[in-house]
Amino acid sequence: MAAHFPSNVSVTKYQGLVECLRGRVGESLLTVTRFTDEESEFLYGEEWFERFVAEVDTRSPEKMHQDAVYNLRQAEVSGKLYGSRVRSEVRITEDRIGIALYPGDSVGFHVLLDDEASVDVPGLVDEALAELGESA
Repeated sequence: MAAHFPSNVSVTKYQGLVECLRGRVGESLLTVTRFTDEESEFLYGEEWFERFVAEVDTRSPEKMHQDAVYNLRQAEVSGKLYGSRVRSEVRITEDRIGIALYPGDSVGFHVLLDDEASVDVPGLVDEALAELGESA
């Protein structure tokens, strides 16, 4: 299934999330992406992402979408198996911090921060999920 990146269809709807994240991490926020089984869309940082993939030999946006959906499904299965919903997953690399948010309803959000970010990850996750309408 190919990822479809609409031109910021939901930016207004999720502006509160982007503002919440910017308030927590400032200029360290690189991208915010919303994804479902069918599509991915940038809520913030599309230009940064386009520059990044032009400079770095990386997976295609379609493969990134497939991986994000796979991780979302695994989180949903894990929550059902163990009775404790997976709310977020974090990946820390040498130069970035990736945070997946899983508010429910088979939708996920991916937040990418630079390596300068100083952040209380559990607090950021709680606040971001609350902004998305979940009582954290």
